[in-house]
Amino acid sequence: MRLKVAAFLALAAGFWLPQVQAGVNVGSTRVIYQSKEKEANLSLSNSGEDGVPYLVQSWVSPYENRDESADEFIITPPLFRLDAKSQNILRIIATNAQNLQTDKESLFLLNVKAIPAKSTEQSSQNVLQIALKTTIKLFYRPAGLQGSLQETVEKLQWRAEGGHLTVHNPSGFNVVVSDLLINNKASQGMPEVIKPGNTVTTAIPLKNSDKLELTYINEYGSTVKAAPITVH
Repeated sequence: MRLKVAAFLALAAGFWLPQVQAGVNVGSTRVIYQSKEKEANLSLSNSGEDGVPYLVQSWVSPYENRDESADEFIITPPLFRLDAKSQNILRIIATNAQNLQTDKESLFLLNVKAIPAKSTEQSSQNVLQIALKTTIKLFYRPAGLQGSLQETVEKLQWRAEGGHLTVHNPSGFNVVVSDLLINNKASQGMPEVIKPGNTVTTAIPLKNSDKLELTYINEYGSTVKAAPITVH
């Protein structure tokens, strides 16, 4: 599926932004697609506070290349009108699952773009056309993947190498980092995601005997503090 922004804007002729408020709300901060299921769902709603419908376009992109569309998935409906105070369900369907890893999660981005209709009061006004975009993570989880996200965090391998922090994720799960404290001080420089099977080398100063406290984001979008560890 390759839905281009130009095509979207062409279909959106006559749709304009009244105010940057209210609008289309996404029902979750992430989607876990279980490979044993035929599809995954995401709810969308129009709060109706501005009283106008929205034209909504949705697509999946690779995590590493947010400007492209991912051929592994389609979303239905890809383009639709969402009236004020109404809801709709996006169906995410894996069409090329054979190209995805079977021993670890694959990470994608799910994009939702919306343009509100021109209000009655603005029918005779010149206003700026703006698309409002929301992006959330999409995890494709293969069947038979052993363990859990909590167990994965507990098994992360933290080391001080050359005076800097490195971490290895031996599992098949992605770990989304929210915060990292070193000796009770916030540390900058961690990647957003520690990917399955990857070793991440950072520029964060670290030495043996330092205490690490990781806060990560679980499958429900909540932040969770892991038990502190001491680097050896």
